[in-house]
Amino acid sequence: MVAQQQSAGWLGMQQLRVLVVDHNPMAHERLRAALGDGYSLHFVNGACEALAAVRQEPPDLIISEVGLPDGDGFTLCEQVRALPGAEQMPFMFVTDRASIQDKVAGFQAGADDYIVKPVDTRLFHARIRLLYRIKGIERRDSA
Repeated sequence: MVAQQQSAGWLGMQQLRVLVVDHNPMAHERLRAALGDGYSLHFVNGACEALAAVRQEPPDLIISEVGLPDGDGFTLCEQVRALPGAEQMPFMFVTDRASIQDKVAGFQAGADDYIVKPVDTRLFHARIRLLYRIKGIERRDSA
């Protein structure tokens, strides 16, 4: 199941394109409500769909659950990092897995952020903006 939401953005005229990887329809609705305006959301259910979406039209940000029906988010993150041109793509886990071991595994896989549900909306927006700004600086410095 794939759905999109279009709205005016906080990046000026540009909308932040976000690929959300989660097989739970309720999680889709919660993220849609939390992100609200300013984002173009593309939802996929698993790792295979996510990799295809990244190859077809690279997003500005990936938000993924750790537990996926066709693998896990850690492996997905490693696979995204291995794609040419996607090495610096912002990747954030938003998950209910709260153990230190899971958080460390997420960062070791290449994630830029790891947020445990439930998510405070204001903090979520702030962390996305910070991550996008940091990644923009990294891209500028490596050019």
